[in-house]
Amino acid sequence: MTHLNTSTYLTNIYEAFTNLDFNGSSNDSFQATGPSSTALYMGGIVMLVALLWGLFANILILAVIFSKRDLSNIINIFIISLCINDIINLGFNNNLVMLSYFLGRFPTGILGCELATHFTVLFMGSSLWHTGLIAIHRLIVVVFNNFYKKISKKAYTCFVLVFARVIPLLFLAQPSLGQMAYYEARLLRCIVKKNYGPYNLLVIVFLMILPSIILVVCYIAIFIKVYQSSRAFRASRQKEWLKREIKITKMFGMVFLLIVIAYLPYGIVRSIDKQLQLSADFYVAITVFFAIGNCCNPIVYGAMDKSIRLECFKIFHLTKDQEKENGNGHTIIAQTTQMVVDQEDNEEIPLNTSTKNTQTVDNFIK
Repeated sequence: MTHLNTSTYLTNIYEAFTNLDFNGSSNDSFQATGPSSTALYMGGIVMLVALLWGLFANILILAVIFSKRDLSNIINIFIISLCINDIINLGFNNNLVMLSYFLGRFPTGILGCELATHFTVLFMGSSLWHTGLIAIHRLIVVVFNNFYKKISKKAYTCFVLVFARVIPLLFLAQPSLGQMAYYEARLLRCIVKKNYGPYNLLVIVFLMILPSIILVVCYIAIFIKVYQSSRAFRASRQKEWLKREIKITKMFGMVFLLIVIAYLPYGIVRSIDKQLQLSADFYVAITVFFAIGNCCNPIVYGAMDKSIRLECFKIFHLTKDQEKENGNGHTIIAQTTQMVVDQEDNEEIPLNTSTKNTQTVDNFIK
């Protein structure tokens, strides 16, 4: 009897995931209210290009960091985690939306459609919590460096990697999962039902607003402290440390801005157009914009992290001509990469150094 009930339960889940009927939604409804074929195919092609780029670039970043022992540090561990998050998001969410544009309907049943709706927000929330917790890490390193020397780096790193995923996953622990959304032919996707307003509010507060506030507060504190302490930084080693920390902070700040900027147009439009009166083609356009934004993080890593950029160039032999001109270019690049990594591993130069001590160090160097 128990085996029969289990089989029936699994069968119901399979049918909910694969059934394309969507509780009465039909192709006639799609033809009447859905996006035009031109908008769908153009959006699908753009999303396909963005999807391939995003997967390729994130996998490339992972391969570079994993294959180069010199790049093993806390910052790059956070980058690896964000890349994994992006790959899963692109492979599941963006892929399903792209397929829906080519097929003219969502490629799965109501359960798969609802899960895609939840995962879109949850993966974005996971990325935002990554950047929020990384902002706390940057605050501790730059402002409370003495405290940073005492804490366990491995423990904090594990905390960031686990916490940034556990919090979003808690929102999937819903007894009504599979019944919380309905298929909207105008958008070619599922949206959460109106009677689940409190759930939507909790998602917005805990997965979007809270990590965003944490990041903004931490970054303001960092740049105020840096501005106040910059005059005391006369020793060259301290100046280099300061520049590196600010550059790392800006890099993760750019990742945060990309996430917000990509989601903001769609979020604003959906909050204003609650009755879905705008053109369905317009929704295709802002969805494609969101998808492109999801694929841009590797550009930030490559543009703002010299060591990662150099290793990516070396894979495609883009530094070959420069190496020939320098004669020993390979050695120079290797030494440069090692120097950057050595600096990144040494985050224990406090900003609280007094002017007197700084001048003493500066005179000693001279």
